[in-house]
Amino acid sequence: MSAPENTPPTANTQQSARAHTFARWTTLDEIVRRVVDEPEPGARAWLRTTAGVVVLLITLQLFTGLLLACYYVPATEDAHTTVAFIEKAVSGGAWLRALHVYGSVLLPCALVLHLLQKLWRGTHRRRPVAWLGGVALLALVTAAGGTGYTLAWDARAYYTTHVAEGLVQGLPLIGASARLWLLGGPAISTLTLSRFFALHALVLPSLILCTIVARLFIFRDQSAHDATAATLDETQSDQTTNARPTLTASALSPQPSALTLWLRAQLARNAVVVAVVFVALALYAAKYPAPFGPAADAVPAEYLPRPGAQFLWLFELLKHAAGASAALIGLILPGLLFALLALAPWLDRREQAATTWRRRAPVLLVSLIGLLVLSLTALALFDDAHDPRAHDQLARQTAAEEAFRRAPFIPQRARTSDMSGAATQTTDTTHANTQNANSNMNNALPAAYTQNCAKCHGAHGEGVRPNPKLIGIAEQPHRTVADIIAILNDPSAYGLQKPMTSFANKLTDDEKRQLAEWIEGLK
Repeated sequence: MSAPENTPPTANTQQSARAHTFARWTTLDEIVRRVVDEPEPGARAWLRTTAGVVVLLITLQLFTGLLLACYYVPATEDAHTTVAFIEKAVSGGAWLRALHVYGSVLLPCALVLHLLQKLWRGTHRRRPVAWLGGVALLALVTAAGGTGYTLAWDARAYYTTHVAEGLVQGLPLIGASARLWLLGGPAISTLTLSRFFALHALVLPSLILCTIVARLFIFRDQSAHDATAATLDETQSDQTTNARPTLTASALSPQPSALTLWLRAQLARNAVVVAVVFVALALYAAKYPAPFGPAADAVPAEYLPRPGAQFLWLFELLKHAAGASAALIGLILPGLLFALLALAPWLDRREQAATTWRRRAPVLLVSLIGLLVLSLTALALFDDAHDPRAHDQLARQTAAEEAFRRAPFIPQRARTSDMSGAATQTTDTTHANTQNANSNMNNALPAAYTQNCAKCHGAHGEGVRPNPKLIGIAEQPHRTVADIIAILNDPSAYGLQKPMTSFANKLTDDEKRQLAEWIEGLK
């Protein structure tokens, strides 16, 4: 007995038709071929959900970064104020910034786990393009995290920039030129901040997106291509000539294959893990706002700078190095580690039939490096906790940050007519300052000051943040003409540190005296 001619289509048949239409108008099936590796059951399949976490965190960083950039001004006079506005005045701004900051810490960790599971499964040998893409992303997101710390322009940001300046300057041969390019001039200024902002918000995100596009659409692993071709040939022998064999279509065919069923299950696993990670990150960001303290120009002399959690291991190493050694540890060593990771598919060419220990040797090596990083991070935290001076100072800094966060937002400039009284007072103060500035300009300006001091302390001693102003410095203790001359000869004797340098051999005695007398006359 023949079946009725008008039998209604089944759900699987409808899904297959939709998948066939979708495959005709998109390249999703090709992307799946490039990305999907051999199916694996059980716990090994759950290990491969790290890719979903990486996609989540990269998307979150780009989205939150775009929203933060709508409010941010990359200038030393405005950067801290705009971040304070985001934290205190924008609805949900503190949570949004915390998502961005903590996401920048979590993303490198997720990428390291992603590379580890590839090493464990030996995928780095069979799919070198995917491996290189992961290593490139790890290097780029690490650089993005480092450049992002400068943008808040609080005390932590300023000292982070100062440390980066010292590391770059210590590079052999190119140190001086690299420092000048990084800072945009001879000293930290608005050009420095705008340069870091360009790297963080434009250059590095563009490189990250280019890496992802190249991985999905341009380059492919030959082994993955061969396996896909074999699958398609087998499928073509069982289908009619009018059918178009695609992974997307087969995934929704009336009789799904084992690969299709595994892809569906793996998508569900990724969804579960991604949801758990996002909820955990969102709750943590809501409870613990991102670090943010007073402006860089309000930093006390006893301030102890500390980097973000992902750079504490490097901070611990740099405690025992300076100059060229610090540059070697801070810049060249991480570069060598990334290069070693990138070359892993070609350095590790053993056959799959090798012994278990030999197949796991790369995993053990990378795990050992990770353990070293964690140990150095723990050591840095341990030192701070058990050093009474550091512990007390860090506690005071934390209290100062909490107090600053609780204080209401104060705009940098009064813009409303309601503040006419304050505006009048500001005008009077400005007039007085103008008179003092005019008197200072009338005082003969030494050529030695213009050539050696103006870049940090302003054209007439008014100061270039975060460097101090010289106007009124003679009213402070130990700032007589003789003291100023002594400071020019040996700044460290008065507790001054870089970028203040000695002018003992750069200026004549007459130039030092003229300079000291002029500074003493600044009112």
